[in-house]
Amino acid sequence: MKKISAIIAALLVTAVSAVTVFAAGVNDNERKVLDELKTSVEMQGKDMYWPEAFVNQAENYFNTIDMDADQAEKIIAVIKNGKEQLESTGAENIAKCTAEQKKELMTTLTDVVAPINGTASYDKTSGEVTLKSGNGEVIFKAVPTLVEKGSNKGEGINGKTTDGGVIKITGASADLSPFVLIGAAIVSVIAGGFVFAARKRL
Repeated sequence: MKKISAIIAALLVTAVSAVTVFAAGVNDNERKVLDELKTSVEMQGKDMYWPEAFVNQAENYFNTIDMDADQAEKIIAVIKNGKEQLESTGAENIAKCTAEQKKELMTTLTDVVAPINGTASYDKTSGEVTLKSGNGEVIFKAVPTLVEKGSNKGEGINGKTTDGGVIKITGASADLSPFVLIGAAIVSVIAGGFVFAARKRL
């Protein structure tokens, strides 16, 4: 019986380890980029921030790559430059920037994703910005905006896939309960088999 218990315990550890793999987190370099994204931009005397959902989309993507220090350093430098650009526009938000200012901001955004071989594009009709990974996968699509700290204006703002579906948060921010349940179910089934076999021997 002790042998069976030990096997079940080992299976449980394996299931939990599998869930941990699904939650492969953000490395130190990526964390520095996220920290920079969370800092404020001063627009007409107000401290403005990227909506939390936007930052979550970045984290979502970072969970699928392994950014090195050089890439992070380049991205952070461009983000800082972009913030200076925004502050110098004199606008109260991105939507209020002139066409020329938006064009310059798009150039900067292209430079932001360049170190990870990504691309950026802008749809004049919808006002949406689309970011794609090096292999062409849509990693973010939304109308760029800034919000005041503590504002609920950013709630409900999500990136979208090309078919309009919401990009769900994965990795460390994901709801891992389905994986936990699946792992538990597998362990239960195997454990049940061991118990059945043990009873059969008696």
